[in-house]
Amino acid sequence: MKHRKGQDMDLSKKLLLVAVAIGILLLQAPLSYGQTAAPQPEFEVASIKPNPSCGNRAGRGGGQNPFSTGRLNMECATLQRLIQLAYGTFADGASPNMQMLQISGGPAWIQSEFYDLAAKAEGAARVEQMMGPMLRTLLEDRFKLKIHRETKEMPVYALTVAKGGVKALPTKPDGCVAIDLNHLPTPAPGQPMPNFCGNMSMRMNGQSVTMDGHGTSVKDFSATLSTMLDRRVIDKSGVTGLFDFHLEFAPDEATPMFRGGRGGAGDAGNPAPVAEIAGASIFDALQEQLGLKLLPDKGPVESLVIDHVEKPSEN
Repeated sequence: MKHRKGQDMDLSKKLLLVAVAIGILLLQAPLSYGQTAAPQPEFEVASIKPNPSCGNRAGRGGGQNPFSTGRLNMECATLQRLIQLAYGTFADGASPNMQMLQISGGPAWIQSEFYDLAAKAEGAARVEQMMGPMLRTLLEDRFKLKIHRETKEMPVYALTVAKGGVKALPTKPDGCVAIDLNHLPTPAPGQPMPNFCGNMSMRMNGQSVTMDGHGTSVKDFSATLSTMLDRRVIDKSGVTGLFDFHLEFAPDEATPMFRGGRGGAGDAGNPAPVAEIAGASIFDALQEQLGLKLLPDKGPVESLVIDHVEKPSEN
């Protein structure tokens, strides 16, 4: 009997401990369930209107500054471009990410129909906030947009240092000006804009492509290459610091941006046959002119997948 009594006491203690644990969980439960997600930043007022007259102006912003203090104005923008800005370039609402994201799913009109956007934030919202979190909220509200992210192992190019080392010139201490999207400089009449650090420009020079960069990191340069090539470019060079560079190459199948594959700078309607374009390929040009090398590889590629989208609601 004494042994049984001891067992009963042990059992009672265990039941008491279980009861106390359940009580603690019950006390905590209302706090957990009562919590709500922090409100997402949003514009005070916003207008999104279809613009069927964009034509060749698509994506050029109509020649006006797209943002000023607390205001965002964009002309001739596709939904795909807006998604790239809101979920990719300015996703964290703080600093631009130059790496382009692949976007899949959704109807064809997200790439072919153009919109004008005019939005006003309460107070002096920063550009990064307006182009990122605020724009996301707007797209999810007006386009009923639902998106999820996926990361898959896919063929990529690894950007490495070629034999002989990097040939691009290191940027001089005063060789470029740090860009602040919220306080863009206004040059005097007739004077050019300064060389912004990280700025890269591309132009067609006959049938070849010319690229120039000022104060550019190899990491950001690889992100720009990703927009031009048929694979994502991952920086595996290990090179740090900022560089100035000049690159010239002839487009081919590996650079669909300039041959109509992505609606880029080339003549998308009449891409020239590869055999008709003379000059170094981008692979040879990178190695000979900049001391960088692209190697086929495999790596993680993040993409955005559209689960649901509708044409925008009336303003």
